[in-house]
Amino acid sequence: MELLIKDRLYIPAFLPKEGSFKDFNTKKSILSKIEITQDEREAVGLKENAETKRIEWDVEKDTPLVVDFSADEMQYLKTSCEKISDQSLPDDMWQTVEKLYNAIQEPEKES
Repeated sequence: MELLIKDRLYIPAFLPKEGSFKDFNTKKSILSKIEITQDEREAVGLKENAETKRIEWDVEKDTPLVVDFSADEMQYLKTSCEKISDQSLPDDMWQTVEKLYNAIQEPEKES
């Protein structure tokens, strides 16, 4: 699955804040896979705008990160997407949810 900086910033926001120890470890594994490294931050100019409190970066320099999630991680992400389906979120956040959910559904169709 290819994830852009925006996706990698949004994913932690819709993962559950609490759960079982297994959930905690699954979430920790997902977060480590999508972490934005210091080198990436510098390459795209990732920073917080002090005036607007928004995170900004040069989207032209954004290179997708290819991430391979385990079956447990995919199930955790799918469940997380389903749990927030009734919430009110910005459209671009829904785009990330949709991208994840669709990518998770693809392997299931092939089975």
